[in-house]
Amino acid sequence: MKTLKSLTLALAVIAMAGCAAGSDFKPKTVQGAQCKSNCARNMSICQGSSYTCDRAAATCMASCVELDEIAARK
Repeated sequence: MKTLKSLTLALAVIAMAGCAAGSDFKPKTVQGAQCKSNCARNMSICQGSSYTCDRAAATCMASCVELDEIAARK
């Protein structure tokens, strides 16, 4: 029974870490890389609920994708 609880806890931690891990965004420019770094840093210090922090991170990453595309066109 103790092993089952430990396994369940480990799977829950892995699942939650996967949600907060970020996106598949691979920046092509320095500006995109800096933006992604800032998003990750802000996510690590987020004080809100997990839902609020995840939404903020998703919005931040979407902005980084757009910034990276604009910078790549120049």
